[in-house]
Amino acid sequence: MENSVNQMVVVVGPESEELDKVLTQLQIQVHRADTFKLFKKAFRKHRPGVLILHVNDSTSEELASQVLSHIRVGLQDKDTTFIVAHPPQHMPDALNWIEEYSIASFITLSSEKLAINQSVIERNIKAWQRFVQVTEQHQAESNLLMSVAHLHRNNNNVNEVMLQFMQALSSIACASAQCRIKINAQGEGTLTSYAPDINTLESALTQAFQLPTLPAYLHRALKEKKPQIDLLPSAEAFSLLGQILSLKLSSYLIFPIVVYGKVLELMVFFIDESAMESVSMRQIDVISKAAEQLTMLLERKESERRLKKQCTRLKSALIELKETQEQLAHSEKMATVGQFAAGIAHEINNPLSFVLSNFGSMDNYLDSILNLQNLHDQFLSAVEMGNQHRRDEIKDEITHYRGQSEIDFIYDDMREIVAQSQMGLSRVSEIIKDLQSFHGKSKQSQLDLKTLLAQSLTLLRSTEPSDIPIKTAFSHQSEIISNAGFIQQILTNLIKNAYQILEINEISEPIIEVSSEEQGDNIYISVKDNGPGISLEQQKRVFDPFYTTKTVGEGTGLGLAVSYNLSKRLGGSLLIDSQLNKYCKFTLVLPINADGSPH
Repeated sequence: MENSVNQMVVVVGPESEELDKVLTQLQIQVHRADTFKLFKKAFRKHRPGVLILHVNDSTSEELASQVLSHIRVGLQDKDTTFIVAHPPQHMPDALNWIEEYSIASFITLSSEKLAINQSVIERNIKAWQRFVQVTEQHQAESNLLMSVAHLHRNNNNVNEVMLQFMQALSSIACASAQCRIKINAQGEGTLTSYAPDINTLESALTQAFQLPTLPAYLHRALKEKKPQIDLLPSAEAFSLLGQILSLKLSSYLIFPIVVYGKVLELMVFFIDESAMESVSMRQIDVISKAAEQLTMLLERKESERRLKKQCTRLKSALIELKETQEQLAHSEKMATVGQFAAGIAHEINNPLSFVLSNFGSMDNYLDSILNLQNLHDQFLSAVEMGNQHRRDEIKDEITHYRGQSEIDFIYDDMREIVAQSQMGLSRVSEIIKDLQSFHGKSKQSQLDLKTLLAQSLTLLRSTEPSDIPIKTAFSHQSEIISNAGFIQQILTNLIKNAYQILEINEISEPIIEVSSEEQGDNIYISVKDNGPGISLEQQKRVFDPFYTTKTVGEGTGLGLAVSYNLSKRLGGSLLIDSQLNKYCKFTLVLPINADGSPH
């Protein structure tokens, strides 16, 4: 496994010669930030595992508190390691900080404690590296288990599935070479594939295993039908193999592929002496679980194939829709007619991303339901055969599996996911229909602003997670009869824009207000934020397509232009009111008795 541990350390606070002396001899990358804004930029860019907070006065202590609160509370990051460095004359409230923010270490900066401080920092860096390595190992184990359930969605060819599974298993077992031995009805073996691809490796493996007959250690795996790991039985038998690979092979892992109680083949992995310390009992347990899942996959291949076909068809349609959106956004930037089409591409991104994100959960839920269905099938078979002992065993397995997989929660969550996905896809469908009937009449319905706002926030949370509070005040009395999709898209764009402005400018107490009021023949729906505001010069261009005040990569300049065009199609308008350093308010004006036809 490649070492992807980030060895970058970020130092937050004023400069310190004593701290520099400590860090110089550690031979690590150091990035410095003396303001909260610089820290956030450095944290986003480098994602360091260790942060050193230099505190020498009340100002730096306040900065440190701000950083700690942002990481632990704002980002809910419980893993980043914090070290607080301070001079002898300024000691922060250590007990309170340790309790509230889980500070790993406090170090006192002085020449007498140079070696101790170096040791403390080095120990924390190594602890972080171990944490990341363990996390990556667990992720690799999880990937192995998940790959079994997902392989059938990539290829219907069983042999291809086996090769991919063998590669994943080789990675987790730290193997230097591997091969597959097909077992016939007489219990004899034939070498079918091997890796790495070296010409002389095939004959060396055949000689070492004494094929087609099987040596005792292979027969044991054939009989027990469980993964086996042990030292190589004979150094002489595998000496040629070691010479070919230029390795000192010491151990092997045998993985039997069992389907309906019959061993179809053996996967054999050779482990170098230097890699044995990386193999643990935990990995053996993971490999055993993978064997169970792979067996289930092979036994239920046909039913999985049908599910894959349906899932692939739906995924292809969604991906094609997303690709169409990207093509529209790109091509229509070149002409005035394309402004609206590019806007449509921008509109469908939020609900489409939301729906696509749900399919990961649905895939896992389907696997759990199929597993439970298989247990129920076995239970019914046992009942029909009158095998009470087997029936009781399977009944206990069903009870255990229902609790382990939280099947009741899965049923409830699937209904919610389907409902939310249907809502998002309906939004996309409505937008596409509106694009196809650009000159036609908009679909009208009676609207509930609270419901539209709740739906908009649900879609936004998948792409713009934020804890900024939203205050609502709806005072209009008349019914709103208009196009729900258009109004929801306008609300989504305006609230998303407010989120981004408040977070980019790091407003200390951010708030967004959504309100409505009725004046004369119009209803006014407003979205107001307490951000930096927009100058009069910028207000003149704010609804122009592709105009944005954000930095490159943080905005397309389409959101407000799309919202403005939609307001016109509703027979209304979109207004802006702003004061620099105070607020910015966008107001959607809707005619109460308008028919919604394009103006």
